[in-house]
Amino acid sequence: MIEYELLQKLYSIDTFAGYSDDEIKEMSEGFDEVPAALIEFWKKCGKSEELYKGTNDYWINLEFHGNSKWVNENSKDYYYLLDENQHCYQMAIRREDMSLSDPPVYVVEPLQGGEVREVGQAEESISKFLMGMFLYEAALCAGPFSYFNEDFIWYEEDDIKRLETILTKQPYHIYNWYSDRIDIYTLNDEAVLYIMMADEPQGTYSAKSEAALQRMNELIGDIGES
Repeated sequence: MIEYELLQKLYSIDTFAGYSDDEIKEMSEGFDEVPAALIEFWKKCGKSEELYKGTNDYWINLEFHGNSKWVNENSKDYYYLLDENQHCYQMAIRREDMSLSDPPVYVVEPLQGGEVREVGQAEESISKFLMGMFLYEAALCAGPFSYFNEDFIWYEEDDIKRLETILTKQPYHIYNWYSDRIDIYTLNDEAVLYIMMADEPQGTYSAKSEAALQRMNELIGDIGES
């Protein structure tokens, strides 16, 4: 289930804007079926520009569809949702899963000759993927989160336990995206921290205001090593 209220607060959206039926038809070109969860998202807020501003990676929205040749040419076995900023990886749904109501999302790597290698599952459903990825992008300065802690921070297990007593750990993750798993923490809806969970967990955070960034520095600035 997509937490629209949380997305609206995080991205400071007054009113969501959704796609029309004709725009959804354009987004669905080349696919006979589209998951109900994706249709719901498109109709509810797919056209909300606030969700796509300043992102580290590129959401494949209607504008991207219209301007990018590779999306339409390469959409043979997958429906693409997001393109990594250097086009090294994408997030996508398997074509055979497009008939499911809320199917898994996979990390895929484009290879020479139009081939694609599946790296692993990003999340078990579109709904969880969208929540996890929008939170992660916020931590990377997307939307209103324009105040950024520029240092990467390395965390030990005890550091993470301390963080969990201060911030709210969100129930959303991204898997197989440059780490085993990405965990997300928030300070109300004013700041977001991500941690890439691997042998040496690392991450950083962003905030909506200088005051919120300062508050994060006061609360967790002494946790971990930069």
